Amino acid sequence: MPVIDRLRAFVRLHLKQRAYDHPAPDEDLGVVPIGYEPDAFEGAVRSFGDRYDVVEAARMTYRGTSRPILSVSSRTPSPTKRLLVVSGIHGNEQAGILCIPEILERFDRSGPVGLRVLTPVNPIGAAELSRFNADGYDINRDFLQYRTEEARVVRRAFDEFRPDFVLSLHEGPQDAAFLFTNQHVDLTLARRLLAALEAGGTTLATKDYFGLRLRPAGLSASSPVQRGILRLWEATLKMQAVNAYAAARGIPEITLESSWRSHDRPARVRAHVDLTLALVDELRRR
Repeated sequence: MPVIDRLRAFVRLHLKQRAYDHPAPDEDLGVVPIGYEPDAFEGAVRSFGDRYDVVEAARMTYRGTSRPILSVSSRTPSPTKRLLVVSGIHGNEQAGILCIPEILERFDRSGPVGLRVLTPVNPIGAAELSRFNADGYDINRDFLQYRTEEARVVRRAFDEFRPDFVLSLHEGPQDAAFLFTNQHVDLTLARRLLAALEAGGTTLATKDYFGLRLRPAGLSASSPVQRGILRLWEATLKMQAVNAYAAARGIPEITLESSWRSHDRPARVRAHVDLTLALVDELRRR
């Protein structure tokens, strides 16, 4: 991609909350679709209604078609820990959506961890292969002003479910997978989760999508410099992502970024499944 196009993409993805007035597909990002089909996915998630509480958190409409944000909750009677999974806040990051049925199938419903999944948080963007919602907003920049209903849905889940840990499922343009962790995530835990990803066959990135080297591979841990940049971003542009929103509430949050450039659907999906189940296992033992 030419330098000027890269600069435009950086501004569009990181410095604007509303880049368009519709769910634009952003075809120059190199996103490889891996077969998300909204009606089939909705049916697959709803089929778990005999084992989980599956409800519509909201319905979003675009060009006469409405699609749900589904909230899926385990029936754990007295959870010792609660995990909130935020899936599909960027609709073109398909692995973080398509992983959900397998996660629900394999989650230990007899264990002590309570699970709630919001999916897809951006149902219109998911249907249109777009990062943005029906009005062209990046929902994951809207956790200060709450201009979007989708961000308000996520906020309500925080308030009602009161998670002890949050996992956000994303994809990006880097060549392999890595984790962003906020300052409340124990780094020993993060390293064990990276080991679980590698054990499952996931390749860990040596650089993030800004080109910054990751040490160890696969980990972009919160630092004072990063937090200072985020505070400046919030103060000047009035934007905040789920990661920082959770941090402000004292809640550990991990953002998984698999590579949207890969044509290997099983590998992309596997990273999200493996990380979620490994985190559930860690929370079970705490």
